[in-house]
Amino acid sequence: MYLILMGWLYVVLMLAAAQNSWAATAAILFSLGFLPTFFVAHLTRSRLRRRRERAMEQQEKTDSGA
Repeated sequence: MYLILMGWLYVVLMLAAAQNSWAATAAILFSLGFLPTFFVAHLTRSRLRRRRERAMEQQEKTDSGA
């Protein structure tokens, strides 16, 4: 997954570097670089957090049941 993310960010950086103005460069870096990366990171973190919570609840159930 990290390899795909690094490739995507490289492509976005090259696309932004080819722009004629700083405003276009900043807009591309923000809209195609930062936002998708933040979205994927947020989804991944929330999925991991839910898994950990379920595992802790399961462990509490097994500890209290023993």
